[in-house]
Amino acid sequence: MLFGCIHVPDFPVQAALHQDSPPQVSFATDAVAVLDGPESLLKVFACNDKARDARIEIGMTKLQAEACPGVVLRKRVGEHEESSQAALLDCACDFSPRLESTCPGTVIVDLTGAERLLGSQQEMGHKLAAHTAACGFTVNVAIAANADTALYAARGLPGVTVIAEGEERKRLACLPVEVLALSPEMLDTLDSWGIRNFKALAALPSIPLTQRLGQEGLHLQRLARGEVRRELVPAEVSPSFQESLELEEPVELLEPLGFVLNRLLDEVMSRLIKRSLATDHLQLDLGLEVHLDHQLQGQDAASSAGTPNESTHQRTLKFPLPTQDSKVLLKLLQLDLAAHPPPAPVKKITVELFPARVRLTQAGLFQPLAPEPAKLEITLARLRAAVGEKDEQARGRVGFPLVTDSHRPDSFHVLPSCSEKDRASGKETLECLPVLALRWFRPPLAAWVELKGERPAAVVFQGQKAKVLEACGPWRSSGEWWDRSGQWNREEWDVALVLNQGSGLYRIFRDKQSGQWFVEAMYD
Repeated sequence: MLFGCIHVPDFPVQAALHQDSPPQVSFATDAVAVLDGPESLLKVFACNDKARDARIEIGMTKLQAEACPGVVLRKRVGEHEESSQAALLDCACDFSPRLESTCPGTVIVDLTGAERLLGSQQEMGHKLAAHTAACGFTVNVAIAANADTALYAARGLPGVTVIAEGEERKRLACLPVEVLALSPEMLDTLDSWGIRNFKALAALPSIPLTQRLGQEGLHLQRLARGEVRRELVPAEVSPSFQESLELEEPVELLEPLGFVLNRLLDEVMSRLIKRSLATDHLQLDLGLEVHLDHQLQGQDAASSAGTPNESTHQRTLKFPLPTQDSKVLLKLLQLDLAAHPPPAPVKKITVELFPARVRLTQAGLFQPLAPEPAKLEITLARLRAAVGEKDEQARGRVGFPLVTDSHRPDSFHVLPSCSEKDRASGKETLECLPVLALRWFRPPLAAWVELKGERPAAVVFQGQKAKVLEACGPWRSSGEWWDRSGQWNREEWDVALVLNQGSGLYRIFRDKQSGQWFVEAMYD
């Protein structure tokens, strides 16, 4: 068995800094403290070594921390820590699918059998450290034959540590007992006995220790000796892929907003790609900085002047096919926000992608080439931005046509997107169509018809006279009789005509209200 532990020192601090793009503060060179608590009583929750050197202590108030020169203060945000933990899990998942999210800032990876792929144990440790450093974390890495030895070595020893099997007790001896994350009562008891490191704890006689501290004391001694063997608790992969960022200053223009969206989309999409997933559904939530005195009209704004009221501008995009291209998503978002801009400056951005299986298609040699779905979706978005999404009757202008259940000629409406269900139903419809197809003239061609009895004998249109060889009809169709404004009534004929360029089948009709004849279509 072989395990690797990735531990992020001062995880709340690094999680707060991990959201900066580009990085403005360095964890290694700048003094940083993270504040938590109610706004009226913020206290230092975590800090890095540089801040401790600047006399920052846990529990200090915000005013006390501000009195220390050169210290950068950040507020703790739970979403940032969750996002950073998810990013840490993604880094570890690149090395092994079997991993454990032990606690915030700590991940244990099962590396059993990975020597042929990753090299020696020392090389594994350096590769883990380099990969997490590329993701923006400063970490300690430990490699050992059991999970808990790797865990406590990563917590207590800086850099990359490799512990060979059988040397656990010797290598852990220098670690302080605080690494075990003991309760205050247990820590006070050990301190009163003079037990301050793993070596002293491991040297205690087991039976008297068990008599005084019970099974918990015996378990702690076995941890100090590196004798505990256990299986990993598999980490649960989050079903949602979401990234959020709270801006220091509200953004009003779409161009700088696009830079932030690009970074968030790249991060979420990289997590999808690592799991061999794509997305066909995107949701964007923009937290707005809205003031009641600017928002409310016709009310007394004096009492609410200057009081911020959080509002959200939400946009949802659905795509006909799953995609893994973050650039396509960014372009579609930019076009959508240009058509539906947020009504106020943006101070918080949340992007969520809903996972979908990658769609694999096999192109046929004798099938016509179709446009790429991503390029087609961008083209449709540009058309919507140019001509608008809907007309005066609230009907769609850009999309995919769908024939309505009506006898009215040219009766159809526009779908905003073509789903799999729509394509399947369209395919079934095409299979049921007759072999002959109608080529419609829009608008219909005005004609003069010579009748013999009550049947057409000749048709004059487009400057030529055609003899009627065969005529089938009339087909009297009418519909929507309840709507007098849209009432229509006509007689249709299918005729075979002899023209100068040859014979052909045509559809003609007479409008019974006006008595005018028209050539409506030609059969291919």
